[in-house]
Amino acid sequence: MSFEPENLLEETLVRAGTDPLARPEFYRLLMESDLVVLGTAAPAAEEGRLDLQIATLRYNGRDYLAAFSAMSRFLTFAGTEQPHFTLAARKLFETTKGANFVLNPNAKHGKLLSAAEIAYWLDPSARAKRNMVRAAEVRLAPYREPPRKLIEALSIFFINRQAIRAAHILEASPRDGHEPPHPLIGIEMVGGAWRRIANEVSELSAAIMPDIIIDLAPIDRSEGPESLSARFLQVPPFYSRTQTLN
Repeated sequence: MSFEPENLLEETLVRAGTDPLARPEFYRLLMESDLVVLGTAAPAAEEGRLDLQIATLRYNGRDYLAAFSAMSRFLTFAGTEQPHFTLAARKLFETTKGANFVLNPNAKHGKLLSAAEIAYWLDPSARAKRNMVRAAEVRLAPYREPPRKLIEALSIFFINRQAIRAAHILEASPRDGHEPPHPLIGIEMVGGAWRRIANEVSELSAAIMPDIIIDLAPIDRSEGPESLSARFLQVPPFYSRTQTLN
């Protein structure tokens, strides 16, 4: 079935299907858009809240709530007789925290939205506010099987950020087990604004691997041999501007 985008969200959804760098834009637009939802909405007893009853679809052993990027997508899926309502995506996701969603079920261009990725895009700063565990409290090791999709997307992204000289990746495993093993990315820069780059990398990483914690750290070659920077420099970079330009 053909899929002609009817709004900016759908245009970005289609583009994000093949271009990882478009995915952060898709999520930002999603949070600013209105969605058509299969179900009913009524004011709740608590002022300012809604009582939502949303249809649940089962996929791969997990429940998803159904939402649509346009009325035509809803009508194609459910027909005219099914109850529905329209609500701002941010309000919808805030009201249903912890739920997984499927956008445009059965359509050519749709998206499974896990509770974890929805939580991130409701508050992208939340992950940045985590205090990264000190190197002494984690086991750091080179990846046996590095996350290829993440590395490929970041490498493309870094080409267009002139301040980034190189990037390395380690697997971080907190010793107390309070977090699962996850990527720790070290970025070496020459000038540039670390906070802006870190935010952009965090957004792209969350779009590529939404269910995985991904930590970032700057690399400073002037730091001592026991530093986190030194640990990064012990492994070959997965991205190097010098190699890119050769």
